[in-house]
Amino acid sequence: MRFLDILDSLKLCLTASALLLAVSCGTSDPDEGGNKETASLEVAPMEVSFDVKASSSWTLTVTTDASWTAKSSASWVKVSPASGTGKGLLTVSAESNEGSPERSATVTVEAGTAVKTVSVTQKGENVLVASPDGFDGVKRAGTTYQLQIYSFADSNGDGVGDFRGIIDRLDYLDGLGVTALWLSPIHPAMSYHGYDITDYYSVNPLYGTESDLKELIDKAHEKDIDIYLDYVLNHCGKDHPWFLDAKKDPDSPYRDYFIFSSNPAADIAAGNIAMIPKGSSFDAGQWYSTGAGDIGYTGRLHFLVDWSGKTVTVTETAADAQSSNSDTSVNMFIYTGNPGANYRLYRTGDNLYEITIDVNTPWGFLVRTSSTSWDGGTKWGGPQGSGPIVLGEPFKLNNTTAADIIFGETEYYHSHMWTDWFVDFNYGPASSCGESPAFRDLAASADKWIGMGVDGLRLDAVKHIYWSERSDENPTFLDTWYRHCNASYKAAGHTDDIYMVGEVFSDAPSTYSYYRGLPSVFEFSFWWKLSEALNNASGKSFPSAIVNYHNNYRSYRADAVPALKLSNHDEDRAASVLGKSAAKIRQAAAVLLTAEGKPFIYHGEELGYWGTKENGDEYVRTPIAWSKDLSDLCSKGVSGKVDKSMVTADISVEAQGEDEGSLLNVYRTFSRLRNTYPALATGTMDASTGIDDNAVASWYMTSTDGGRMLVVHNFSSGKVRVAVKDDMSSPVAVLGTAATDGGNLTLGGNSSVVFKLK
Repeated sequence: MRFLDILDSLKLCLTASALLLAVSCGTSDPDEGGNKETASLEVAPMEVSFDVKASSSWTLTVTTDASWTAKSSASWVKVSPASGTGKGLLTVSAESNEGSPERSATVTVEAGTAVKTVSVTQKGENVLVASPDGFDGVKRAGTTYQLQIYSFADSNGDGVGDFRGIIDRLDYLDGLGVTALWLSPIHPAMSYHGYDITDYYSVNPLYGTESDLKELIDKAHEKDIDIYLDYVLNHCGKDHPWFLDAKKDPDSPYRDYFIFSSNPAADIAAGNIAMIPKGSSFDAGQWYSTGAGDIGYTGRLHFLVDWSGKTVTVTETAADAQSSNSDTSVNMFIYTGNPGANYRLYRTGDNLYEITIDVNTPWGFLVRTSSTSWDGGTKWGGPQGSGPIVLGEPFKLNNTTAADIIFGETEYYHSHMWTDWFVDFNYGPASSCGESPAFRDLAASADKWIGMGVDGLRLDAVKHIYWSERSDENPTFLDTWYRHCNASYKAAGHTDDIYMVGEVFSDAPSTYSYYRGLPSVFEFSFWWKLSEALNNASGKSFPSAIVNYHNNYRSYRADAVPALKLSNHDEDRAASVLGKSAAKIRQAAAVLLTAEGKPFIYHGEELGYWGTKENGDEYVRTPIAWSKDLSDLCSKGVSGKVDKSMVTADISVEAQGEDEGSLLNVYRTFSRLRNTYPALATGTMDASTGIDDNAVASWYMTSTDGGRMLVVHNFSSGKVRVAVKDDMSSPVAVLGTAATDGGNLTLGGNSSVVFKLK
């Protein structure tokens, strides 16, 4: 026999011996101590049940003469201890089952070969599924979509949005359930945004023709969508022909359209300016030189700059003229505006600089501390409206406003908005504003568009028309304007009233009195309260605050219609304010469309656009991304200032339209709901639901026909369980997760539910 064969035979013998030894010693299961077949086992009780919150546990008695083990079949059931010897106690507990249906599991106890199975059940909640009534196609909600024409939709490929682009997207807007479009200013203007208008009687050629506008109005009406124009009554652009003629010619027919003064401070003190109350504080930052008057100088002058006191003294002189100082270590200049007229001064003492030069300037001069830059406070002049320099006397320099230092009297024009690009209109005393030439001309321009079919106006910056924001002057003016336009609207064949909403960029109660003049005012407080409540996960006080606002509005005007909004074109985007939290953004939409008032949706809000004004207003006016490939993005309308990290395929209308869970479809769902139920569309809000939880905002919406809805929002990111006294058998909208258990309602984080009440 070979050696390897002998080795294999030895291995077989050793293996057989080992098996015989194992059998003879009884080592089949050393852990059971030989009792596997003979152990006894009793467990009581054999059935346990938990409520939804599982606030208590069950204690089981285990009776056996051996060691035992226990285990659960489900992760939501816990056992303790997991093992024992002889008679002992076993604790069984369960996790909360809020927001889920009834469930079951088992606990298995083993002792030797004996096995006992304990049945475990836990009550669940009725998980709510929305079952709204069918939409009959009648739009009731009065929802308005605010769009910036230049960045909404481009029809001709020039990169700027236009009227025909809006026409092409009317089906999209109709699908959002809107009943009106608020168009950004349609008129020719100095800037892309259109708020510095140069002609109220025509349309911006970048947007198309008047025929295009008329077609938009008509086709929108076919879909029961009204058209509102953004109208700027506070000011026009400084390049408007009215103003150009008025500042050039004191006898111009447009002279009274604007506020002029050669000494604004004195005129205000004397009460010579009807739109600014006598004795009001003089704000030099609101007055700008027209360039008219004998404000320049021709001749030889000596300039002395005393930098220790930041003054300049100018005197006439017959001394020899000097050339500009060649010492580049000196950074002090006199600038007179002509090419090359930037003279470097000579250092003549500690903080003293001087030069004698021949001057030929039509406007005046400035002191500069840089020959190449105007930035960083290097331009020094005077405060706005400071008047001319007096020869031989020190003139105090200023690098904040740095207005031109002039040599003679000039005229100034008024701009409430602290920019020389806007020129305030002069309407005279508020009590007779309708008789002023400016009012009559602007009203005639509005009549043109009302006659074309326009259904309403959004009025810009109405608290700035008259100087005193909180007096009755602005409401008086607005009432005069509204009555005129409403008469024109009815003369055009309408039986209802024209819609008109004012922008009063203030918190309540500063907005209350404006309802004396207008039927609708933007409720900025709604968004400011809502964003604060969402970010602080505290909804309890939100409904009562809103109801209080509305009650105050109605004390001024019984038919007041608060205009609800999240963000708009002048504010940081809602998504940015909410920290780009998808849950909060979705819930903000649900709150907007379930509260009392007239909702406004700002374009891109329905897609979750974010953006802040930090780098320019354009970044909160981003073009709509219609397609995944972004081929029709009209970015030229905002000079290419687009956040490319935001405008991607995923945020487009095409992508979100394909995603049932998208934010766009949240807007569509809640807009359809609001159009379906009169109580949501036009109902009044009542905060007396009795639901008591700091995170929860709840209210009733009740219509005049008796329809009633219960609206409940959980503003926190965690589950809440609240007692509800009303019938919860008819949920018509659910955002997130919601479930009922008897008279209790469980809402998931940032979840909302709307019930139709019987």
